[in-house]
Amino acid sequence: MFRKSVVLSLVILSLLAMACSKKLSEEQYYEKAKEAYSKHQINQALNFYKKLLAEYPNGHRAPESLFMLGFINANDLKKYDEARKYYTEFIKKYPKHELADDAQYELKTMGKDLSQLPFLKDTTNTQKQSASAKK
Repeated sequence: MFRKSVVLSLVILSLLAMACSKKLSEEQYYEKAKEAYSKHQINQALNFYKKLLAEYPNGHRAPESLFMLGFINANDLKKYDEARKYYTEFIKKYPKHELADDAQYELKTMGKDLSQLPFLKDTTNTQKQSASAKK
């Protein structure tokens, strides 16, 4: 009797483990990641993007997922070393992707103050010059 209970328990636990570890489709991971990010559930979004890359490393959503890992680490978590790793990997794997220029720009401007960004420097200098001229 005890032996049957143990076997039955092991079967139930195995079935539960298989049900809990159900693999999602690439699109499901991607949509869940986007949804989590839109709700500011940053760590959950990161986990879904990472799972997508682990399960579908050559999938059609892999480039965007890799880019988003860099983006979230840089812009939300301020983990610049981690972001740099993802952006660099993105550029290496997908140099012709439409987000490659964005990844390069993120690498160049990561962690900088807004006043240090090239397109804002001219605006800031012009505003300072205008303020000085009015005095």
